[in-house]
Amino acid sequence: MSDCEIYQTDMAETPFSVAGNELSVDMRWVSDPIDAHKSGEELVAVIEGAGRLTCDGEVYALSKGQGVLIPNASERAWEFEAPALLYRVALK
Repeated sequence: MSDCEIYQTDMAETPFSVAGNELSVDMRWVSDPIDAHKSGEELVAVIEGAGRLTCDGEVYALSKGQGVLIPNASERAWEFEAPALLYRVALK
């Protein structure tokens, strides 16, 4: 038998979230700003909606179908004009 795990989502506020010791993966709706902070490397894809990422002082407008790789220890903050669905993979 395989060690694969199946996760079911109902597309609620946090439709999918799983975390291990070194990596976390989630899909969530966001609308409130995310304050500036530093963290590990992140890969973020915009599934629905749009947002603005400020990363180390540079501003990037991201919309549906776009993604970004944020380097380790970069300072990042997000702003949203309307709710956005983000898919995020983060190294701890």
